[in-house]
Amino acid sequence: MKVVIKQITKFFIIGVSAVLVDLIVYYTFSDLFKVNTDISKSFGFLIGSTYTYYLNKQWTWKYTERTNKGLVGKFAIVYAISFIFNILINKYGLLFIPDFVFSALIEHSDKTITSLVTVKGDKILAFFFATVFSAVFNFSGQKYWVFNHVKLDPKDETNIEVS
Repeated sequence: MKVVIKQITKFFIIGVSAVLVDLIVYYTFSDLFKVNTDISKSFGFLIGSTYTYYLNKQWTWKYTERTNKGLVGKFAIVYAISFIFNILINKYGLLFIPDFVFSALIEHSDKTITSLVTVKGDKILAFFFATVFSAVFNFSGQKYWVFNHVKLDPKDETNIEVS
């Protein structure tokens, strides 16, 4: 159990950093280089996925073999399915979650109100549900299918080796 908690923690850290990689690539291509937003998002997703593959392979799953034989294809299938469900959960979340906003307002001494920020709560919740599903699906897919041959060394429950 201790090892699974370590794996989940590592997977989470890599996932959060991958979202940042995705965001940086997306922003750079769409805003700085004026590339179409769908294409920019695709680049971000692909680069973020590649990033997660190599970091999870080495750090989370401790896969030490140099070969990627069969792994990249399995990983791509897991992430493609996850991507489709992510889009669908977000889409249907936006349909079924009522529209609402969070706003930070400032009331001035003359009673005028200025909005600092307004965030659509339904978008945040739909994004959250889609992301949580994807994270659980990706972790399970990697642990039980992509890297399923990685097993615990019975001599040391904190050491992971490839069989």
